[in-house]
Amino acid sequence: LHSFPTRRSSDLYDIASKFYQNNINTLAGKNAKEYLYERGFDDTLIKKFMIGLSLTNHELLTKMLINKKKSYNDMLKSGLIVKNDYGYRDIYSNRIMFPIWDVSGKVVGFSGRIFNGEDTKQVSKYINTKETPIFKKGELLYNYHQAKSICRQKNSVIIMEGQLDLIRTVSIGIENVIATMGTAFTKEHALLVKKIAKNVIICFDGDDAGGKATISCGNELESIGIIPKIVRLDDG
Repeated sequence: LHSFPTRRSSDLYDIASKFYQNNINTLAGKNAKEYLYERGFDDTLIKKFMIGLSLTNHELLTKMLINKKKSYNDMLKSGLIVKNDYGYRDIYSNRIMFPIWDVSGKVVGFSGRIFNGEDTKQVSKYINTKETPIFKKGELLYNYHQAKSICRQKNSVIIMEGQLDLIRTVSIGIENVIATMGTAFTKEHALLVKKIAKNVIICFDGDDAGGKATISCGNELESIGIIPKIVRLDDG
């Protein structure tokens, strides 16, 4: 991992992001798009957030990267490809793909979400790219690169839990939003927030887990001198 070059890895994620975005705009992406439409998204939002789709074939991205002369070593270290009894295979299959950006707007990983009504007891609702030298969830906040300017203008930021909630919020004109991607809120997150706004609002899910995360997030912000406001949603 320590020898994984940032430039080469960034290139792999950029190729993968374009591949996933192309997939969702084909006939194979029809069901995924309908799912997003039902959640209040439109094509403008899908394009703005570079939402894509991994297909059921486990070899398509792998073959594309091989054709582009990418090394197996870099592919494995990127977290996009795995080696198993069947050979080299795509990690993501039949999931709506949300690219994750660093603070400057480079794609450094993905979060893949099920959408066909699979039982979340059988499969994870989300699969995130494994941690790499450039993808550390404890140091990244979803949509930070797009929101930081408007957050500074408003001197206000809303922290949410996940991508779908955040994008739906943007769809109704509220753009000073960032998200933790369901992970624990860290000191590094708090310091990133402090850089863009003094007025901080926590708006996590209405369930018990969201309540506990709200308290934890609030404590982390208070430790660096920010007293947040809290919006508690109804459960469900």
